[in-house]
Amino acid sequence: MKQITTKDGAIPTTSTRRDISTVISKTYGLPQALAYQIIDTTFETLLSNLIENGHVELRGFGVFEVVQRKGRKGRNPKKPEDEVWIPERKSIRFKASRLLRTDLADAVVPEKTHD
Repeated sequence: MKQITTKDGAIPTTSTRRDISTVISKTYGLPQALAYQIIDTTFETLLSNLIENGHVELRGFGVFEVVQRKGRKGRNPKKPEDEVWIPERKSIRFKASRLLRTDLADAVVPEKTHD
């Protein structure tokens, strides 16, 4: 598995499209602009399939599924006595594949630092 690093060799705390396109560009010897277009096309295709079919399955990675969340009462954390109605909405649920869960179980994940 390719490791995403910044220009100075550090591991970034988040991965952006640019980071991913840089890895693709270096791995396959493609121009960075083309790798970025590939990433964009991939995300657009995934979104289109989510909208049309309600789910996208990426074997070995997981399943993205559109779910309907019910409306509910919520509270303002700063003023807990204030109730707010949160309307129903669509959301995305992700279920990791068995392979991904196995890989993550063995992974050493660094703790997030809040800047």
